[in-house]
Amino acid sequence: MTVLALNTKSEEKVENASSKKESIGVVIENEVAEKDHHEKFTEEDQEKVTIGQKTIEEVVNEIAGKPTIWSILFVIVAMSYGFSVDSLTYLTVFAGTLSYEKWECVSTLCTKLLNNSTDKTDFYTRNTLCNSNLKLNEDFIFTNDGRTSLAVDWGLFCDGEPKMSFLSSSIFAGAYVGFLVASPLFDTLGRKKVTIGAAILTLITTIAAGFSQNYYLMVVLRFLCGVGKNACWMGIYCWILEFTPARMRIFMTILAYTSHGTGFLLVDMIGYYVKDWRHIFFIISTVTFLGTVPMFFVPESPRFFLSKNKLSKAKASLERFSRYIGSPKSMAEVNLVFTPHKQNWLKQIKDFYVYPKLGIQTMLLAIVWMLTCALSYTFNFGWSKISKDFYMGYAFAAVGTILSYYLIIPVNILLGKKRGMICFLVISGFSYCIAMIDYNISLDFTIEHLASLVGFMTITSTYAMTNQYTGELTPTSHRGMVFCICGSFGRIGSFLGPYIQLLFTILDKRITFGIFTVVTIICGIIITFTRDPTGKDMPETPAELGKVK
Repeated sequence: MTVLALNTKSEEKVENASSKKESIGVVIENEVAEKDHHEKFTEEDQEKVTIGQKTIEEVVNEIAGKPTIWSILFVIVAMSYGFSVDSLTYLTVFAGTLSYEKWECVSTLCTKLLNNSTDKTDFYTRNTLCNSNLKLNEDFIFTNDGRTSLAVDWGLFCDGEPKMSFLSSSIFAGAYVGFLVASPLFDTLGRKKVTIGAAILTLITTIAAGFSQNYYLMVVLRFLCGVGKNACWMGIYCWILEFTPARMRIFMTILAYTSHGTGFLLVDMIGYYVKDWRHIFFIISTVTFLGTVPMFFVPESPRFFLSKNKLSKAKASLERFSRYIGSPKSMAEVNLVFTPHKQNWLKQIKDFYVYPKLGIQTMLLAIVWMLTCALSYTFNFGWSKISKDFYMGYAFAAVGTILSYYLIIPVNILLGKKRGMICFLVISGFSYCIAMIDYNISLDFTIEHLASLVGFMTITSTYAMTNQYTGELTPTSHRGMVFCICGSFGRIGSFLGPYIQLLFTILDKRITFGIFTVVTIICGIIITFTRDPTGKDMPETPAELGKVK
């Protein structure tokens, strides 16, 4: 591997070739500045080395190698946008909730049907409401515990349920587009600029959605929200991951994704206590705003600066980061070593062909993203069909989501990332088989619900580990693009989730859970063909992938 070692201690220019040879291995910072403007490095530049050199990985390990209260707070605050990610995703679930058992007759026709019913306790059901030609506000009204609902306002029930599923899925369609747009931007404009722009787009569209007066405008706004939301999260995750030392990345991932589960529980509680669906949108907008503010103060990724050959900015970013986590370190005497890599988005795309390992690895990971996302979101949009209590079902799912992230710690320690993911997939598949059993544990809890919850938790653990797995296997020069490619495949799975959950009402549940089991087996087989990144440094360029096993 050809290495360019940069010594910035001296700021004087070398005036002739002979003096360059005498100071072999030392590249003056003024020379580096000249190369900051996308100037191509020469072979002579690439052959220079430095005494006492350090890689970006070594410097990050020195600064943040040991967890402190300040480094933990840095991750929590910097990634606080995560509290709004699941809240934004499931907004329509809680803003559009309705109960097919909570309605009453307001017409003679409806009352006559009630009087002719042989079993009045079974009259107030979905079957009666959707198969008796009853009209909303003419023959019946939803009581819905005094809650407003966009599903009621816009007729998204009974035959309108597919439109509700489309509304829920529109945020994932937007996320897919967002990933495609953000993919080249993360590695060209930087993690910070693109992430903040995506966050602002999310905030604006969520506030506007709270004022929406019709279904079609809401679909557009949710689509645009999706464009920003997932691109923003992928950006902030990639951004902070690049500040994190190798042995702390699993902990960083768990802290980051715990905010997702907490946000999930938050929107469930808000949905329970707040009766007006528009107010739910405004409250979650506030959470989104609070998560966006810290992004303005977090320094740009030093790895991104190095990928652009901007040494001085990379060192300034590291110094600022070290101050934030209470471990100030001067970079003046540090000789950063890195491999220069000419980069633009066309070159990045070409690299998938030039370096087959990069292309194959990305393809395999993208499939796992898609399948695990599909399963996870199928349950999160379908708990109302599995659980007997809507809000309690989602509360269990939210707590299960948080626990699933912390399950990663012992599994990762005992088995490593690769075997850990396979272990989670085995448990998930087995749980889906158990869920086929029709048995009531209590009046409010069934074997199906319990087994589904376990399967959901382990597939969520797999999905969270897939994010870190992808980040550690992918070279820095292509990390933003690969995250977006995999994320876009994940959004395909997410988009399908709200439709897949309809299988619970169309097919025998044993067939549905059988399909889920097969999907987990496929994911497990794919993971066996990938490299285990446990304990290894993250590669900086595609060329380094060929030198690791």
